[in-house]
Amino acid sequence: MFGRRKKNGREKELPLKKRVRDMKCRKVSFVDCDFDELTRDMRETSTSILKLVPVNYYAVKNTYILALIYTTPDYRESYVQLKRIEYEKQTDESEIYALDEITLTKALAKVGIIIDVEAARAALDADQDA
Repeated sequence: MFGRRKKNGREKELPLKKRVRDMKCRKVSFVDCDFDELTRDMRETSTSILKLVPVNYYAVKNTYILALIYTTPDYRESYVQLKRIEYEKQTDESEIYALDEITLTKALAKVGIIIDVEAARAALDADQDA
């Protein structure tokens, strides 16, 4: 009886949400801003994420924007979902937005994560050939 409900709940899940569940996820904290304006801008262009300022690692983070950045191993697909956190509780959540390679590398570089997309793809291709 209970197993049936659980299964039906999963079927209602969005296809994109299912895809990102299996991808690598990085969590990045940004300084809080107007969440509604941010999500509106993200619907127009994914480069809006570059306007965000990373939270200082040592700062007290009572209210911040948490970006969940999902990527495939070769970085051909990448997505971001934004959540607003206040005093350790989620208050807002955005939809999932697609990110292009350039925006992804710039957004991660802001927090010190440097990725080489071409090298990652070459390594994956070499593993598949072997």
